[in-house]
Amino acid sequence: MSSLKEFAKSERKFQNAKRNRVEHPKGWEPGLDTSKKEIVSKPMSKAMNPKDHKWDKYLEELGFNPEEFEIIEPFEIRSWNANTPDGKDTFYYYKAKIISKKLLNEKDFDYQALLKEIKTAKPKAQTTTGESSFVVCLSDWQMGKRDGDGTEGIVKRVMQMIPDTTERIKELRKQGVDLSNLYVFGLGDIVEGCEGHYDMQTFSVEYDLRRQKMIARRLLVKAIKEWAPLFNNVVVACIPGNHGENRNQKGKSFTTFGDNYDLSIFDEAAEIFAENDKFKHVNFVIPENDLWLTLDISGTIVGLAHGHQFRTGGRYSHQKAVNWLSGQAFGMTDMGDADILISGHFHHLFVVNEGKRTLMQCPSVDGGSDWFENITGKTSYAGTLTFSITPGKPQLPWDNLRVL
Repeated sequence: MSSLKEFAKSERKFQNAKRNRVEHPKGWEPGLDTSKKEIVSKPMSKAMNPKDHKWDKYLEELGFNPEEFEIIEPFEIRSWNANTPDGKDTFYYYKAKIISKKLLNEKDFDYQALLKEIKTAKPKAQTTTGESSFVVCLSDWQMGKRDGDGTEGIVKRVMQMIPDTTERIKELRKQGVDLSNLYVFGLGDIVEGCEGHYDMQTFSVEYDLRRQKMIARRLLVKAIKEWAPLFNNVVVACIPGNHGENRNQKGKSFTTFGDNYDLSIFDEAAEIFAENDKFKHVNFVIPENDLWLTLDISGTIVGLAHGHQFRTGGRYSHQKAVNWLSGQAFGMTDMGDADILISGHFHHLFVVNEGKRTLMQCPSVDGGSDWFENITGKTSYAGTLTFSITPGKPQLPWDNLRVL
């Protein structure tokens, strides 16, 4: 059972960022809620020994060996008093995620090759100062697509983007931007898929799904491997796109939001980098079963969504994005607190400032769409959106935007 939980778990180091709201009093309820960083307990006559707060004893009480298993927060405890035949006694309720410390994927040989490569890597970490963050948006690679210059062109552009990003980081530091954190975002549609998204898709793809994932995974690992040593803190986050959906023969997604190839590529990358302590500063944020997530970046709440859920609100994609974000704000979701909304899906760049919020739509790196060009006459430039976020700026928190 513990093994099943391990293999079914998503790697998510951070929960959604959101504004702190004042909650109405609900009465006294003893307990510990680490998701809110809140502890409520009965009065104690003396302070507890700090070593008593280790999770090992809770694992042992639940029947797990602390050498082989660990608790993933939030970890919750509830207690209450009840009358028993022997008098009054205290009872406890535990709620926790427990996973194995051993991550294995024996049957995926490409995974094993990447694992060996990362385990033997010895990157030289660079000590940085400051609070600014650099953001790289990986959107709509659509690996395996034949249109334009095909998969070969996609790979060529990604391979060029990786060193270009490194040079951009060095350039900004020379200009005095104190970049200390790196955020790498997977905005969805990393693979093209093989069937169910448009009528000619099966005929037009160049690689099957296994090869699409393999190529994308190797490029993702290559990029993180090059960039990670340049920063003190690296966060890799992703959300699912429509081309990554597990679809049936009728072209309909039939499982869950989280059953998505875009996410599985990042799942595998997370397991690979976890095998080398030199990359312990690289944290992954992968949703379990959601289409979006939010992060606090240098004091700015950034929301990620692919964009295929932007259905109504106007003719143009930025109008649809505004309408969708307005609905999230009205519904008081975590996404409704976003200062910056980053999306993809529509394959062209826009940056719109709406009040105190900024909406950014990322370009793709594919070779274009024959179908879209024939229907609309429009094309867009391929590239990867990058920018920086600096805390304490008087107006817009983002700066240094460039498409590489």
